[in-house]
Parts: sequence; C-alpha cells; structure tokens
Amino acid sequence: MPKRAAKPKLGRLEKLDPTDYWQTQADFQQWLTEAETLDLLGEAAGLSLDPPDDDPLPELDYALLTEADSGALVLVAAHRSGAELSDLGQLLAWAAAENAATVVWVASDFAASVALTLDWLNQSSEITFLGLTVELWQIGQTALAANFISVCGAVESGESDPEAEELEETVVSEPEPEPLTPLQQENVEFWSGLCDRMDRQGSLVKPGSPTPEVSMGFAIARAGFRLNAILDRDHGSLYTELLLSGIDAQPHFHLLAEEREAIADEMGLPLIWDGAGDQACMIASTLAAVDLGDRDRWPEYQSWFCDCLERFYEAFFDRIKRLDANGYQPLPKRASLTDTLVLPARPRG
Repeated sequence: MPKRAAKPKLGRLEKLDPTDYWQTQADFQQWLTEAETLDLLGEAAGLSLDPPDDDPLPELDYALLTEADSGALVLVAAHRSGAELSDLGQLLAWAAAENAATVVWVASDFAASVALTLDWLNQSSEITFLGLTVELWQIGQTALAANFISVCGAVESGESDPEAEELEETVVSEPEPEPLTPLQQENVEFWSGLCDRMDRQGSLVKPGSPTPEVSMGFAIARAGFRLNAILDRDHGSLYTELLLSGIDAQPHFHLLAEEREAIADEMGLPLIWDGAGDQACMIASTLAAVDLGDRDRWPEYQSWFCDCLERFYEAFFDRIKRLDANGYQPLPKRASLTDTLVLPARPRG
C-alpha cells in the first residue's frame, strides 16, 4: 500500500493594517504596479493589465496602464487609508487629464457615499469606475499575502437576485476572540512599551499595533522587505532582523552583502547574514543574556530595539530602494561570503 503523503502544516492567519506595512503613498503605489501585483489586481477587476512602460513618478498617486485585450488606458490610483468623498474630485481630474477609459481605485476601505457615487458614475458615463479594497494577511511569523476585493463600480444591469439580497442583509456576527494566554499578554505589554517609546522619540520606524506574538514587524522601503523585532525566550536573546522574502530574496541579499563592510561600519553593530533560504533571507543583530522575566529591565531592552531598528532603517532604506535583482550576477559555486557569521535557519519561539 503506497505511503500517504504528509499534509503541509497549516499556519496561523492574522489580518494586518495595510498602513502599517506600506508606510508611504509612494511605497504603496510602487507595489501596485509590480507584475505579480498587477496579475492579482487584474483578476479582482476582471482586467488584463500590462505593466507601465516607465516607473510611476514617486510624487504621483496613480499609474497609467493599458488593458492588454483592448489597448484602452487604465488609471490605477492608490489610497493607503480609507477613500472619502473629498478625494473623488482629484481622482476625476486625473482621469480627465489622462483620458482614461477605466479607473481602478484601490484603498483600505470605501465610505458609503464614495461607493454610491462610483456606482452612479459607472452607470451614467462611458468611463468604467472600479473600487477595490486591499487586505493584507500574515501567515505564521513571516509569510505575507495580499488580497483585492471589488466593492463598488462596474454594476451590471439586470434583475436582482433575491437570494443574494438576502445574504447581503444577513448580519454575520464574528466569533469572540480567544482569551490571551499569560505569555501572550506579556508580549502585548512589552510591545506596547516599545511602541510608546518609539512614538515619544519620533522614530523613523513607524510602529503598528502591539501584538501577542513573539515578534513584531515594521515596514521598510518596499514590498518584500520587513524589519522584525523578536523575543527569543528559549535562548535569552533579542533579535532585530531585516527579512528579505519572495523570488528576489537571494539576489537582493547578495547585492546587499557586497556592501556588508560599509554597512557594518555605518551601523556600528555586529551583523548576522543568513542567505540559506531560497525565498527568505535575513540580516540581523542580537542582544544576548536577556531575562524577559525581569520587568525592571524591559526599558533597557526596549531602548535597544529602538536604537537597533533606527540603525537598520537608516542603513538599509536607501539601499533597498536602489536594489535591482536583474543586476545580480551569481558567484562561482566555490566562492562564498567571507567574514560572515551565519545564523542557522530555525524557528525562534
């Protein structure tokens, strides 16, 4: 009898605030025009979108694309926060200036008045208006996934579906969240103290909401990169980590590693470079001999995280922005990084 294949381990799904991940409008707009994102966006909008000929200017909040099947111009506008009626005038001005045939507006959510207006515009004009929300999900400790949901615009005429209307009117109550364990509550309290300190200091790194997990993530520069602060109780250590993920993780890692000596000099920290993963590499610094059970020392540890996160942000932000995976030339098989401390890839609980 053939042996049954082992099922993949299921990860924990957690919804994130998009504004915590994409810290600037330019960052969000750039991500929207990447090839993989356009495939996902096109599926949700029912369009086949070609990438822009040139990168959108960072000061613009929209990109001009073409629909592959028809060649029509598609204006894609990004709005990191909720879309309000006061923003609609600017959207229409952009569409008029570019003579766009279709307008796709992506935001974290849409006010009811905006959704109603887009539906009305879509029915009363020759231009197609689409409103899509973007959701960001974290799977486990590192993997991230985005999802687009069409919420307004492109309303098709026809008779209404009574069953669909009944479903829309049904109020679905969300289950009560599971109570936090003592350890999770301790994590929330530690991260809350860190976020407060970062706010008071006016840190370049923008904190999100405190989490019950052992790690807390922070956006940096562009998609595929993430700063993580990690509590490793098993080994009495703290880690500040720059995580590189995705198909370009290896090229990006090695391009950064070419500057590792200059980076180490700028940061003034011993760094761990781990490029063992195909689609997950990391650069980290650690603080050893940590006793998280001693709350009197928490301010010391939070101060270390603040300082370390700032140094990572200052050293890597511009470098990450300039990275081009196409410029990476793999080293010969026998060549390797020298004078590099590599941390074995293992989960930190």
